[in-house]
Order: sequence, then C-alpha cells, then structure tokens
Amino acid sequence: NGYYLTENSNDGTLTCMNTTTDDENTQFIFKDVSDSFAKQSTGGGTRNDISLSDTFYDGIFTKIFTSNIIKSFVEGNFAAVVFFAIVFGIALGKQIIFKEEDDEEKEDKKNNVQSYLLPFLKEVNEVLITIINWIIALTPFAVLSLIIKAVGSQDDLAKTFKNVAYLMAAAITAMILHFIIVDIGLLAALTKSNPFTYLKHILPAQTTAFASASSAATIPVTLRSVFDSKMVPETIGNFVIPLGATVNMDGGAIYFPCACIWLAFLNGITPTVDQYFLLIILATVGSAGTAPVPSASLVLIITAYNTVFNSEGTPDGFEFILAIDWFMDRLRTTLNVTGDAVVSRIVAEKCSLVAEDTVALPKGSVDEDKSSNNIKTVEPPDTNIEVCLE
Repeated sequence: NGYYLTENSNDGTLTCMNTTTDDENTQFIFKDVSDSFAKQSTGGGTRNDISLSDTFYDGIFTKIFTSNIIKSFVEGNFAAVVFFAIVFGIALGKQIIFKEEDDEEKEDKKNNVQSYLLPFLKEVNEVLITIINWIIALTPFAVLSLIIKAVGSQDDLAKTFKNVAYLMAAAITAMILHFIIVDIGLLAALTKSNPFTYLKHILPAQTTAFASASSAATIPVTLRSVFDSKMVPETIGNFVIPLGATVNMDGGAIYFPCACIWLAFLNGITPTVDQYFLLIILATVGSAGTAPVPSASLVLIITAYNTVFNSEGTPDGFEFILAIDWFMDRLRTTLNVTGDAVVSRIVAEKCSLVAEDTVALPKGSVDEDKSSNNIKTVEPPDTNIEVCLE
C-alpha cells in the first residue's frame, strides 16, 4: 500500500510512512532466531503447528538435559549445571563408597589407590569462597553506585517505586499464604493440636532470624525455642533444625520466581507457560542449594533469569532488587526458620522417642555364687549400650 516501516531519527520509534529514503534506518533484517517462521504451517495463519509438548520440550527439557555441559557452563545455563552437579555428585559418592569398601577387604592398605578428585574439588571450593569473600567486601560500594545510577536514570520515580512496591506486595502476600496454609495448616492437620500453642514458643527464633537475616546464625536460638516448648525431643531437634537451616529455604523458593517475573515484565518480556514451570523447578532446586547467609540469593536470581529468558549479564532493574533485598531477605529468613521449627514439631509427633534406655548385658556379665545365693552384676562395656526406640 506504499507505506514502509521507518525508524524515527529523533526518538528511535518505528512508524509506517509513505515516504522512503536510501538511509540505513529504513533497512530491516528479520533473523528467525527461534524458527518461528520456519515452523509455521505453509497454509499461513497463526502458528498452530507447535504443540504444548513441544513447548515444554524446548523450554524445559532442552535446558535441563544439555548436550554440551562445557557450553552450559560458559553460557551460564543454571538448570543444566545444577542437574549435572547432582548426577556428578551421586556418581562421585558411589565411587568413594566403593573404594572404602574395597579398602576394607584388602589386607595391604598401603598400596590402595586414594581418591584425588574430591580433595581437588574441596580445594577449588575453598579458593572460590575466598574470592567471593573479597567481592562481598566491595559489595556495599557497588550496590550504592548501582542504586544511584538506577534512580538517576528514571524519568518517573513515582511509577518506578510503585512497580517495586508491587513486587514487595506480591512476595509478602505469597509468604503470608505459605505460612497460613502450609506451616499452620500442616501443623494442625498432622499433630491434631492447636498450632499456636507451639508457634508462640518460636517467636524468639523468628525475631532473631529477622534481625540477623541468617538461618545459620539463628540455629542456637531456634534449638532453644523448640526445646523450651517441651514438644520436641533434643534428639529430633538437633537433627532437623541444622539440616533445615541448610536445605529448607521456603522464602527463597517463593521470592525467586516473583523477582524473575518482575524483571521480565520490566524488560518487556511476557513469560510463557513453560517458562513459569522452569522457574518453579529452578526455584525449588536452587533455593535448597542457597547458602544460609544474608543476600546469598542475589546470584541465583540473575542466573535463573538468564537461564529461563535466554539473556546474558545483569538485567535492567536488578538495582532495585538489590535495594530492597536487605528487607526481603529478612522476611525470607524468618519464613525459613519458621518452617524448620514446624517440621521438627511434626517429626517429633510422628516419630516420638521413648525417654528410656535399656542396657543389654553381654554373656558372662552376671556372676552367680550358688553357695551364698548372691548375684554379682558386672558393669557392661560401653559398646553394649542400646537405646530403645519406639
């Protein structure tokens, strides 16, 4: 019809104009990066030849099950790296167990081949942690510069802060619903008791978690709180609470998808169904591997965003995530600690311990004097003490 898509040289917008020039701004090249045009049916119309299974396959499975793990490391494909690490760790653990069993069967242990890979990985891990600590020392200055740049480049600060408030409101609402439905609901359903009778005892742990923003630093207070309730034995609490502080990250699993979706819409991306599912998988697996220290989830948010939405570097608007993380991290930690305490109470209800020890006496430990009808009991060795569990 004589109209051409032309770029406005003043503000960069694209409009349809009936006048053309030979300038470069009127030349456009379409690059079919996702094969959208190639996969479209020859009859024209909408792209209806891609099924839901193809969408999930291309959006989830091809990112988790990579064909080149080195390429996944270079591109920062978080899903593939995590899956490879799980499989690699299981295989390495089986090899170590196999070697230990093989060493026990051999009489000459001097000639046994020792594992060199595990010490190497431990050494690399310590080196990387040292480098990360150096970077963390500079984080306050870097965050301040990013926030100043982000705020200074905004034309409408009121609208920007309103969008950030939406993110905080969505995350806080999800955490409250999780606390009511999962924590309180499961505690009441599985223990058949009033959940608030127990939850009132963990208020000191929740306060400490909010103040320190660290699940690991809150462990002593959490242990003391659950023990003071007289509803959790020390044996169960000493096992569940430290384990939960490491792998139970309910708050992180809730906040990661919220932050990634917020960043996507801020950068003009509309998430698809398969991207939502991939975010759920990454948030569930990734939150369990997050360190129980303040602001440890920031890197996970970037890697999850880049993996799901096929981007690189730091997305626009991440400065605002940094600006509010000091507060959101405290809410996440409080929810995590609450979950640890609730799980310990449920485990104590389902796996109750009998506060009773029985001693099994070895054969010959009772010396009977038939002539005097006296029975002398010999103290058993420490290795023959058994604890009755019910």
